[in-house]
Amino acid sequence: MNGSAADRFAGLVTRRSRWIVLGWIVIAATARMIAPSWNSVALDGDFKYLPADRPSVAGDVLLDKALGAQRARSQMVVVMARQNDELHRSGQHDEDELVGLDLLRRLYHRLGEVCVARAMRSGQWISDESDKRVSDDPVDRGWATVAMEAYSQAIELDALFYERLGDRVPDEPVDAMHPRLAIAYWDRGQLRRQFGVDATLVADDLEAAVVLLADIHSVASPMDQRPLDEWLALLDVTSWADSVIGKRLEQPNARLVTLSLSSELAATGNIELLASLEQMLEEVRADASSYLSPTQWESIQDLQLLVTGSAAIGGQTLSAARSAITYTEWFTVGTILLILTLVYRAPLLVAVPVFSIGIAVIVATAVVTMLTDGARAGWWSGLDLRVYTTSRIFVVVILFGAGTDYCLFLISRLREEVARQSSDWQSGCQRALTGVAGAILGSAMTTIFGLGMLWFADFGKFHHTGPIIAICLLVGLCVCMTLTPALLTLLGPAVFWPSVPATQNEATRPISLVGRSRSHAGSGSRSWFWNAVAIALTRRPWVTMVAGWGLLLIPAWYGALHEDGVTHNLARQLDASATSRQGMAIIESHFGIGESSPISVLLLSSETINADQFAEDRQSVVKSLYEVPGVTAVRHLNDPLGDFPPDREIGLLSSDGWRRRAIQNHRLAKLYFLADSDGFENRLHRIDVIVKEDPFSLEAADRLAAINEKVAQLQRDRGESDRWQVLTTGTTPSIVDLRRVTMTDTRRIKIAVVLAVGLVLIAVLRRWVLSGYLIATVLLSYYATLGLTYGFFRWIDGDAFLGLDWKLPVFLFVILVAVGQDYNVYLVTRILEEKRRLGSLAAVRRAVARTGGIITACGLVMSATFFSMTASAWWPYLASTLGIMGADASSNGQTTLRGIVELGFALGLGVVIDTLYVRTVLVPSFVVLHDRYRRDRRARRNPGEDEAPLGPT
Repeated sequence: MNGSAADRFAGLVTRRSRWIVLGWIVIAATARMIAPSWNSVALDGDFKYLPADRPSVAGDVLLDKALGAQRARSQMVVVMARQNDELHRSGQHDEDELVGLDLLRRLYHRLGEVCVARAMRSGQWISDESDKRVSDDPVDRGWATVAMEAYSQAIELDALFYERLGDRVPDEPVDAMHPRLAIAYWDRGQLRRQFGVDATLVADDLEAAVVLLADIHSVASPMDQRPLDEWLALLDVTSWADSVIGKRLEQPNARLVTLSLSSELAATGNIELLASLEQMLEEVRADASSYLSPTQWESIQDLQLLVTGSAAIGGQTLSAARSAITYTEWFTVGTILLILTLVYRAPLLVAVPVFSIGIAVIVATAVVTMLTDGARAGWWSGLDLRVYTTSRIFVVVILFGAGTDYCLFLISRLREEVARQSSDWQSGCQRALTGVAGAILGSAMTTIFGLGMLWFADFGKFHHTGPIIAICLLVGLCVCMTLTPALLTLLGPAVFWPSVPATQNEATRPISLVGRSRSHAGSGSRSWFWNAVAIALTRRPWVTMVAGWGLLLIPAWYGALHEDGVTHNLARQLDASATSRQGMAIIESHFGIGESSPISVLLLSSETINADQFAEDRQSVVKSLYEVPGVTAVRHLNDPLGDFPPDREIGLLSSDGWRRRAIQNHRLAKLYFLADSDGFENRLHRIDVIVKEDPFSLEAADRLAAINEKVAQLQRDRGESDRWQVLTTGTTPSIVDLRRVTMTDTRRIKIAVVLAVGLVLIAVLRRWVLSGYLIATVLLSYYATLGLTYGFFRWIDGDAFLGLDWKLPVFLFVILVAVGQDYNVYLVTRILEEKRRLGSLAAVRRAVARTGGIITACGLVMSATFFSMTASAWWPYLASTLGIMGADASSNGQTTLRGIVELGFALGLGVVIDTLYVRTVLVPSFVVLHDRYRRDRRARRNPGEDEAPLGPT
């Protein structure tokens, strides 16, 4: 923005200040009323935002088509274990058996309820009183069949539970769940009536329910009125009590219950389901106190009942993200209020920036959510816009941080202008806005264009998050360029109360005026400090620059060395005290980590094959997969548990032979491995491969490559490469695809961001060499920050350190390169402005002295907002130590999301380095050296010519 345009714009803002303030208030109020909330449009997850052409994504799509609504996409696992003892030692821990039976009968009954509710909600459930039957729809009939089996299982477990209680039946009021499961008999009777089963069986169930609870008729709510919404993702329950497959879910000191879910691992509904399941566990524990002896009750305290599994990890991760957002928002606002109060000590100077940024946040988030909602509804043709839960953290911290910086730039310049002509307030406001408009616009454009370059990423979260933040920052820029100066114009000199504007001689103190009266002792200390810094930098620029670069090159080299040292382990995002991580550790130690995360190999034939040939093809693939080193088991339709490798001999009448036949006919085996949907019967093989490595590790990725090569080689040897489409899905394939896509995105984004920010700098500064140097300094700052962050968390975690979160390098690069230029642009534009009146050396000294305090204050604000992202890691513990009400440091260990903490630390550190080191040391010294070089070159070309101030070129 050139001088005349900036002056016209500033004049318009100051003359129309009342209308501008009123307009923004109306816009904010309207936006707040009509815009959807952030959570209502926010998405979550990682894997499902991979490009559609990735093998793991194509595999998921294929399974969705083949299995449809009955496909399990995630799971929750209830772990029941003791750390230092055995559950089944003869004559001991009978209380564990009772607790386990109580839990299982509740879960199987809940499964029955959910299956009936799912069939009813499909709209095809016949509910006419005169002819109650299940519809002929195979899906509805399938759910009703599962419900019948679940109710029967619940009743069997209930009878066993009551038998084990013996004479310990608690002397408490009888209800539908205590001490017998009367509701299960009632529900099964109703379902049998719906099925048209023998009336005698229906009467037996209903009579049993009445015997157990006389008023069951009034107690049992109709199925469509029961609170089951959070449970509707439940597809099936398997446990150690299952006579066929229970063996795989039981070890001497650990037992598992697996809940198969239709929801993705990062579905928001998992939060409510996890809470309901944990509430059920608490009820089981609480009820145990009524039938256990004091000794048994004391023993039960050592029994671990934990919920883990992919959906539990996803649910706790989402919950942690929401907690992190709450902490970040509160600490961001609190930190800014504190810093502004300490800097200004003037109520209105604190209120103006906070009010302006508050309006900006309201309007910006409303604009984004409305655009997103419209894009989802198809209102905006070609606009693919999405927001994510964690995106709000970036919006809040960057809007508050950058917005506060812009306000501080304006207020600092206003103080200087008013000091020159304190009697003309409106004119001073206009000159202040004119003076900083170019710097603010340039600073904002580097951030907006830099973040906008994430649009070129293939990974969905990168692709959408950058433009979302850029749109919000653009709104924030508009607010700070209009609303803030309008408010300052309307408030008048009273904005500085209780201080008074500085005199002409005091104007050189960049921020010493604020919050001080003229007579305040020591008011010139800051001016003296920054004058001394400016003189020291300009006297020995070569020494300053070389020493400055040398000090940062060591951590920068370390950062470049470990830039790829990241972890994609989603479970490690949570704090080690999170119940889902504790439960996963128990599964890993007792059952093996690979058991819960198999690699699914999908083979789809181009044509339908006869059943015998189809089975033969499957067996040949299974046999070849067992030859891959590191493969511990292969599961498929003929061997759902992977217990019977091809070389294992099984007698026709042996117990193993009987068990194998029973497993093959089990409903879960058919549900999981048999694709009988139209178009997929005798065409699709699903084969699960269990490997010994951690599914998130690079070793597991190598194993996946070996599996793919083995299957491909088999197809080539048989001359069938063209007939079969081979895909892999599961945790390891998804992680491999995620790693490949994000690494490619990172390289592409780095180039795009550097080019975009460089072009903006050239447009603003009109100096090619200087713009290139500024880019180089932020690159140095990025790598140094990355190295220091990597070293810090490696020191914190010790041997448990797996690497930084995989999203950190790309977000750190984009935000630091873009945001880090704010202070450089503000300093350099001030240097160029001063050169119009002074020589080069004097201009640098004056610019550093004039802007040193305000840029430092701005940098501290921005770094503090980024550091607020780490609040969830330390505030609960600090608050608990201080005894603050409502702060529970042990809230299931799920308030900390490691990736957000690491990124907040890195961004805060990076801004500190940019503000206090790069801007203070590296930039001024280079400007002096560069101008000295240009002056010397001009002197050689034109001997005897007087030195003239060097303007922009």
